[in-house]
Amino acid sequence: MGNSLLDVIVFGRNAGKKAAAKAKEVELGTMNMDHVAAYEEELKSTGAASGEVSPLLLPKYARHER
Repeated sequence: MGNSLLDVIVFGRNAGKKAAAKAKEVELGTMNMDHVAAYEEELKSTGAASGEVSPLLLPKYARHER
């Protein structure tokens, strides 16, 4: 457990510092959902559209569907 704890502290700190530095460089654009519509069209064009909602977190019997 000692090595694992040390790894988490050292590498977690390094990862946090790198993430904070990267966040300062990123410019956010306007938010939209165009990628969702494009993905849906791509599924339809390949014949892979199933009509199911994804991800399926619970089985249908657990979602109280009627």
